[in-house]
Amino acid sequence: MVGFMIEGTRETDSRRKGERTADRVLDAAENLFAQKGYEATALRDVAVAVSISQPALYKHYASKDDLYRQVLQRALQPLADEMEAAVERPESEGSFHLLTSRIMDVMARHPNVAMLLVRSMLSAPSSRDEIGLQWVHRLADYGRRISLAAGHGLNSDDLALHIAAVFNLMFGYFWAAPLLSNLSDRDPLDPAMVERQKSLLDRFIASLS
Repeated sequence: MVGFMIEGTRETDSRRKGERTADRVLDAAENLFAQKGYEATALRDVAVAVSISQPALYKHYASKDDLYRQVLQRALQPLADEMEAAVERPESEGSFHLLTSRIMDVMARHPNVAMLLVRSMLSAPSSRDEIGLQWVHRLADYGRRISLAAGHGLNSDDLALHIAAVFNLMFGYFWAAPLLSNLSDRDPLDPAMVERQKSLLDRFIASLS
């Protein structure tokens, strides 16, 4: 019995170690993909960043595509879940008012992902970032559904402008972080600064209602 417990503990410790390594790999990959772009980032760059061998990296991720998908999935699935919940809940619960605040909180945990989405939209036709663009289109569709569910009554052109403006205010806050730092001499990820951006978003969205 004692031997079984020791073996079980070893298996648990090994699993936790593997999970910690996977998280470190995702963190490093998120940063490198944002800084250098998908095409310019090699798996060996990620392996070096987390001080493991490239073959060890393949124990967690089958390919660079697989790693990139999981980077985006980890950061953006919680955001998509928040947007889906907002569509499902009645407006009487104030779900749309709370949504932007929740999205900002999600993005603050993975601020580099905003740059990944920008890079995907700017990718050349010869090297289109289909993985990133799938997420851009998915999130934009959520934005359309949310605007329609909120009953803003916008025509198709105004709806497109509405969605683009709100997304720019949410995601642009993070990809423009270096500019914000220079302009305000404050860390954009400081909770107080994020809260100020949330207030700005609230006022902007209220003006569109």
